[in-house]
Amino acid sequence: MRYRCTATTDIDDLVGRDGTSGFDYGPLATALKDREELQLDNSASLSAVTIAKIRLLVRGLFIVETEETLRAGPGFRLVLH
Repeated sequence: MRYRCTATTDIDDLVGRDGTSGFDYGPLATALKDREELQLDNSASLSAVTIAKIRLLVRGLFIVETEETLRAGPGFRLVLH
């Protein structure tokens, strides 16, 4: 999966947020859940804080809204472009 980052991309864009019909998974949560590769294009536009948060979240992401813990497993790979 590919996601194009911008200077305004924040962690909620990548993880997801509550929507009208439940939790809308973002690309990071989806890739962790489905154990697939996530390519973040234009990742140089992300803030240093956002990059640091991403690195922490791939070690273990708890989604309060769904009460799920997602961890990087076989097949998951994060590629920053």
